[in-house]
Amino acid sequence: MKEEYNQKELARWKGFIDTLQDDSEWHPNFSRKTIWKQYNSKLWFYPSEEYKRHIPVFLLYSHINKPTILDLTKEHSLIGKFLKEGYDVYLLEFGEPVMEERGIGLAEYLSQYVDPCIKKALQHSGKEQLSLSGFCLGGTMAIIYAALHPDLIRNLMLFVTPFDFDHIPDYHNWVESLKKDELDVSAILEEMNIIPAPFVRYGMRALTSPIYFSPYLSLLNKAYDKDYTQYWLRFNQWTNDHLSLTGAMGRDILTYFLKENLLMKGRFTLSEEEVDLQNIQSNLYLITSQYDHLVTPAISTPLLELVSSENKQVSEVAGGHASLIKYGISTELIQWLHGHSK
Repeated sequence: MKEEYNQKELARWKGFIDTLQDDSEWHPNFSRKTIWKQYNSKLWFYPSEEYKRHIPVFLLYSHINKPTILDLTKEHSLIGKFLKEGYDVYLLEFGEPVMEERGIGLAEYLSQYVDPCIKKALQHSGKEQLSLSGFCLGGTMAIIYAALHPDLIRNLMLFVTPFDFDHIPDYHNWVESLKKDELDVSAILEEMNIIPAPFVRYGMRALTSPIYFSPYLSLLNKAYDKDYTQYWLRFNQWTNDHLSLTGAMGRDILTYFLKENLLMKGRFTLSEEEVDLQNIQSNLYLITSQYDHLVTPAISTPLLELVSSENKQVSEVAGGHASLIKYGISTELIQWLHGHSK
């Protein structure tokens, strides 16, 4: 019995050290090809394992993180789950911005990246509508896009998506200063042109610092499990894999969302285009996380009162901001999507 315990302890510590020293790169777990590219941003097409005549799923991820969390390992892959269920998947991967993109803000990201890619996906699939899935700030952009182009989006699926920015708790003090014009960082962001990825990473780390070491304790506890260490490695790489941010987009996030909270107004003008959330009639599925420190359910759910969608459903998972990967796509969501994708 003692010998068995010692062997497990040796395996645990060896797994812990080996994982921390593993510098292997992430690679996609499913076949894909690029069908659109602009600077470093790409539109990926993943063909489904079994064609069931569903409309395709378009994934819109945040522009400050790489979307590898959607396909961490073969066993923990949201993309793989959609493919297995018979959905072709399109993924817009925002790339590291170059100097030519320094003036790209919210309106430009929507009109020059999101819109061309969604229309390319529709043309490529031969369908007239698709299911748009937005993750975190990608979900915020998905809401605006669905309001501008309601005829193209049959289903709108939002994962831990910030909407009512007045409810973001950790930013409260400096958001109040921003709203009162006591804090003006817009000029600084404009001057920087592109905010380096380390700045973005350190800003996010400042919010999560109380729990920063807990992943390492989790690894140490289960480092004898090779499947777990592989998942932990890829997840940990993702948490440190931020993208640089254009100064224009940083300015727009602070101004439009944190300062003006324009989404809660229901109707607003963005680059001379009227965004009316009542235009959204898509079937709506909203996923929140019970213990999310960044995007609490109270930040996401106010959207439900401002759209015209008749079919609205909310699901809360028992976990944190990235629990959708750990728990995968629920049977409930898949059944809902099957029922609205023919």
